[in-house]
Amino acid sequence: MIEQDQRRALTELRRLDWAPTPEDVWTDLDVHLDELNGTAGAAVLQAFEEAEARRTGSPLGLVVEGQHGSGKTHLLRWAREKVQQREGYFFLMGIADGRTFWPNIVHTLLRGLRRSGYYRHTQLAMFLERLSERAEIPSALRRQIRGQAPLTPAALDAFVTGVRVADPEAGRDCRFTLRALVLLAATDPEVADLGESWLLSLAEPTPADAERWGLPRVGKSEQDVAVEISRLLALTGPSMLAVDQIDVIFAQSDPGRTAAIAADLGHGLMDLREKLFRTVTVVACLPTSWERIRHGAPGGRFRQESRLRRLPSRDVGERLIAARFAPLFEAAEFKPPYFTWPILPEAFDAAPDHTPRQLIERADEHVRYCLARDEVVPLADLAAHRESEAPPARPAGGEQLSRLDDRLRQLRDAADVTAALDPSTEDVVMSRLLEAGLRAWAVERGGGRYAVQPVEQGNPSAHAWLCETLDSEIEDEAHWYFRGLAHSNARAVQARLARLRSLAGLDPAVSKRRAILLRNGDWPTGPVSARMRTEFLGLGGVITPVDPADLRTFAALAVLLEENDPALPDFLRTRRPAGRTTLFSDVLGSPATDVPPPSAVPSAATVSSAAAVPSAAEVSPILAGSAAVAGPPAATVPPGVAVPPPTALPGAGVAEAPAGEPSVRAGVVTESGAAVELTLESLRKHTVIFAGSGSGKTVLIRRLVEECALHGVSAIVLDPNNDLARLGDAWPQPPDSWTGDDAARARAYLDGTDVVVWTPRRESGRPLTLQPLPDFAAVLDEPDEFALALDAAVATLAPRARMAASTAKADRGRAVLRKALEHFGRAGGRGLGDFTDLLTDLPDEATTLGRARELAAEMAETLKAAMVNDPLLAGTGTPLDPGVLLTPPAGRRARVSVINLIGLNNDDQRQSFVNQLQMALFSWIKRHPAGDRPLGGLFVMDEAQTFAPSGAQTACTESTLALAGQARKYGLGLIFATQAPKGIHNRIVGNAATQFFGFLNSPAQIAAAREVAQAKGSAVLDISRLRTGQFYAVTEGRPFRKISTAMCLTHHPKSALTTEEVLRRARP
Repeated sequence: MIEQDQRRALTELRRLDWAPTPEDVWTDLDVHLDELNGTAGAAVLQAFEEAEARRTGSPLGLVVEGQHGSGKTHLLRWAREKVQQREGYFFLMGIADGRTFWPNIVHTLLRGLRRSGYYRHTQLAMFLERLSERAEIPSALRRQIRGQAPLTPAALDAFVTGVRVADPEAGRDCRFTLRALVLLAATDPEVADLGESWLLSLAEPTPADAERWGLPRVGKSEQDVAVEISRLLALTGPSMLAVDQIDVIFAQSDPGRTAAIAADLGHGLMDLREKLFRTVTVVACLPTSWERIRHGAPGGRFRQESRLRRLPSRDVGERLIAARFAPLFEAAEFKPPYFTWPILPEAFDAAPDHTPRQLIERADEHVRYCLARDEVVPLADLAAHRESEAPPARPAGGEQLSRLDDRLRQLRDAADVTAALDPSTEDVVMSRLLEAGLRAWAVERGGGRYAVQPVEQGNPSAHAWLCETLDSEIEDEAHWYFRGLAHSNARAVQARLARLRSLAGLDPAVSKRRAILLRNGDWPTGPVSARMRTEFLGLGGVITPVDPADLRTFAALAVLLEENDPALPDFLRTRRPAGRTTLFSDVLGSPATDVPPPSAVPSAATVSSAAAVPSAAEVSPILAGSAAVAGPPAATVPPGVAVPPPTALPGAGVAEAPAGEPSVRAGVVTESGAAVELTLESLRKHTVIFAGSGSGKTVLIRRLVEECALHGVSAIVLDPNNDLARLGDAWPQPPDSWTGDDAARARAYLDGTDVVVWTPRRESGRPLTLQPLPDFAAVLDEPDEFALALDAAVATLAPRARMAASTAKADRGRAVLRKALEHFGRAGGRGLGDFTDLLTDLPDEATTLGRARELAAEMAETLKAAMVNDPLLAGTGTPLDPGVLLTPPAGRRARVSVINLIGLNNDDQRQSFVNQLQMALFSWIKRHPAGDRPLGGLFVMDEAQTFAPSGAQTACTESTLALAGQARKYGLGLIFATQAPKGIHNRIVGNAATQFFGFLNSPAQIAAAREVAQAKGSAVLDISRLRTGQFYAVTEGRPFRKISTAMCLTHHPKSALTTEEVLRRARP
């Protein structure tokens, strides 16, 4: 039995933290031994002294290599203190590959300038004070310049003039950047946002602002801004630029891109040394990372002599543990028998076999071992890893859980979260609430893989940061960055969005970095705000509303975490209040379905109607022809047509779906016969099927569509291979593989489902025609929506008008096209034919661009030719309208629209058509969300690699990715099927919560499937031995299992339909 004072001390020791974060670099060292840095510390200081001694140029950069846990981040933390003590400036570069290198450097410099310097003022304030002193600025003006009093234009002018006198060349060349830096330090947030916006080239200042503060309307390039900031800093002191995220970049990237990323990074690092002033660049990374870069450009511009290794001696190891333990013993008011208690001094004989982190981890492991045994066991051998012999801790009982249920409800009801949605207080309150919510969510998930990282204070780039450790040895991690944004001012919104995007290092090819912007208000009007939003979403960012009910849950959890009830971990893992919020359920995934939510904690589906609020996260405008018809309500069932409830199969175990929730039958677990059923709501998070010919892939697709139709969920199904057009055909004889009530379900499906086969470009069937122009009249009163509609129309028509190239003529052509479309839309125009007439005789008031009428007339003739060559643009048939495709006639519960692609003869035609379909569908679901229905509709893409391939761009890549990333918010589920696991875009795979792996026989495809499956926790070793209808399946909250899928409810013979058979089914 551990004595009370010892228990108190051991409990304090559990607070040991051995994994520093980038944010820790900006905090003071609590423990440091010079021996930990070895020769690397001396090399870093020597490099900084070289920068200190210079007046221009920069010294050679320095590479500090070290394995995981060897102290690289600790070295940078120590270096930051030394640099600031010597009146230098320190900057820490975030995630960026070579393609965004200089924009990231600007963000790095601006973030660093906001950080505290050695005297607790920001580095920006200290720089401006030192420069004011050099320029002999009067004391009365200095408070304004460094941001301690309201700034006036007169003070700014006097400061800039003084700097030009003190240093004529730099003062002249960098005068506008200097002005913007002073604005950035201003006490007025709007003035500071103006300075940041100019430095980031986000938007032109208004004429009034430009005149008042002496800024030009046009900003400079990111590289010019970074170089000028460096040049101005160099007037007052040297700088150190630390690079500490290279390992993460390589670990998170596709292996095929590694060489290109290494080359881009190498060139960027080389440019730093050549272009920055009095700045030493220090790269801290794994040896393998620098080896990749070393073969690129920076070879002669970096010294590679420093490497961090294991602990140099037993004495250093013992002193390190004693230093880490001392403040914890003091906090526990405990006097240990020896400084490293309960680790004996002789144990440190093995310290040289450990890195600093490994030693601290081992100490923590032993402390937990003692607590678990309820006995102090002195550790004499670091290598003696022992499992606890104590019985597992008793889980919290029902009474404890009920007590915490009541406490959580009480705290939620009392919480006031208005400050989190107020722009003046969101930086403090939203950070606190999101951090508490994510901490609770990490406990709910368990396993120690998730950690909430600290974020910067003040005006942070992100309000919360969640990190998942995937492979610590190569520093492979997944990151989620959250930021609230309640500001209405466009400039404030733009600056904060740019900072979040830069911090996250968003890249469509990297699924392990996510940025989530929380915004309940309207998006600012104006082209810059619209463009930035579209770019953010295109890079994989998410913009979503946040329900105040979620925030109240987070506020309650913050109190519970502070109260630290012993039963709280069990309560969180059992009740999962954070995971059941709408926000975390949508962004991070729903909690496991086997944990029932208590009445005290509203579920994500019932917290409020936040999910039905249209999000700002849309990228497509409303297209013409979209009928104002809401999707069919789930309860619409015609008289006499009943949906048979699922019946238990012989020997079946517990189904996947919780009782009472609408679900679809997918099959049974092969080994146990347990039913595999997926909730309708889970299909919102999308499904992907990897399987080859003969696997049963088509049967699985059809059964999922049929099961959804039984619940009143309509579907649009792409049929590239003529094997899905039979979705309305009854079996001539019940198949032997049917079980239970399949026959009754088949009758109910056929009686209650309207199956329509559409045949674009085949008039002998049921043709569909495109409406390439948006319905401008529908968005005329919404400036943002109107701008997006113009963007979509230009993107659609420019390639057909032969104005999509990267030439000066094409640039002018697109500008004329946009102005003509704007004039056409504001005048109430509709239809491509009318628009080509306008182009033929373009009105003078449409645009003042030179040669506009000539270009317009040329485009008019080209578009008319396109209309002749492509009947989809102006042919006969039903206009493409998701409202028609998804709305059943009276007396039917659902419509299944099968779009057969036989009339589209090549991939280009198919991709162009699917792009138009997806944009129209996105616009329609945004206006007709599912609301409180679990699933509003289904969109099925067979041969998905044709439409959104990996490593290539098609006409429908962006629209497919937009749907994959955002459709779930509006209740649209997507099903992707492919024979090529690595041939489909990785963002589609990353957005699919449910995945099926079927038979594949190509070695390359089997290897690709294993790689995809490993990301979900399984190697899937016997894919090539699966039989028809057998799949490995995984969904949220469930492990990989081998299942046997259910036979489809409609006729599925071995051969596909002929063209004539498809057309016959399509004819009205």
